[in-house]
Amino acid sequence: MADHRRGDRRGVAEMTYVIKDAMTIIDPCFHCGQSTAPGYGKWVNRIGWVEDDFDGWSCAECAGYECDVCDETIYLDEDRRWNDTRAHVHEECLSKEQNQIITMFNELGGDWELPYDDAEAWFTDVIKIVMGK
Repeated sequence: MADHRRGDRRGVAEMTYVIKDAMTIIDPCFHCGQSTAPGYGKWVNRIGWVEDDFDGWSCAECAGYECDVCDETIYLDEDRRWNDTRAHVHEECLSKEQNQIITMFNELGGDWELPYDDAEAWFTDVIKIVMGK
């Protein structure tokens, strides 16, 4: 019988481990090149990305839009749409009133349920109806 306490490995199945080269980046982000593989920090919220000859992944930080007001990157799915010139905007780059209008617009179904592309066009028509124009 094998005595494992003394380093005797007789009877123990030999295990083989495959270790990736430490310099190899697994599932790199199309934009920043950092790993989006499971177990790495950018794996959460990664999205598929196909562009030119690239078919892989993008991390959430890189997949966001550039704000039309401050030009800073907006984290994935945190942009707000006001109109065609402010199509991707941080919430904090809009006024309190604009954010309230966008919230009402979205609660009514937004551009999926209403015949409008943006909150400004919808609100303009609502005001016209209320004012009797």
